[in-house]
Amino acid sequence: MTPVIFAQEKDFAACYENLREVIQLDYQLALNVFKCMHEYLSEGLNSAVEIDSALQLPQKANFGASIKIDGEISFVVGVLAEKKMFHEIAERYEHFKLNSIHEDFDAVSELLNVATGHVIVRISAALNIEEELEPPRFGETEKIFGVIKLSSNAGNFYLYIGKEEIFSR
Repeated sequence: MTPVIFAQEKDFAACYENLREVIQLDYQLALNVFKCMHEYLSEGLNSAVEIDSALQLPQKANFGASIKIDGEISFVVGVLAEKKMFHEIAERYEHFKLNSIHEDFDAVSELLNVATGHVIVRISAALNIEEELEPPRFGETEKIFGVIKLSSNAGNFYLYIGKEEIFSR
């Protein structure tokens, strides 16, 4: 029987090669993290989400939230976008109007909490290890780092999977 290949696995493989120094995770683990994030971002945005490319985070796309998975395999997952798109992501996830950037940060942080919660359940089941989620971090980053550019019917945004924190405490 031929294994079912995730529709965007080829695109992810190319991004992984370009971001290997940023991601710093085994390919199969990184792919599984991406699959889970893709599933929850698509569901949370009620939109097909497609990989566009791997690139350096654009300067104006610095609004974001991230969560660190800590344990035997520690890494950070984050979602970033320009302010208007970040607001759109938050409102699509919450399904109602949000009135401040603080509400946007809370909403995207909650989306990441749910998605990364599922990631650690999968990791724990597959590898028989315990991983924990740290509290979300959010804000405007001034750092430059590699990301995966994603496209949805709402617009473009960026997924970060890597070892380094995006936001300071």
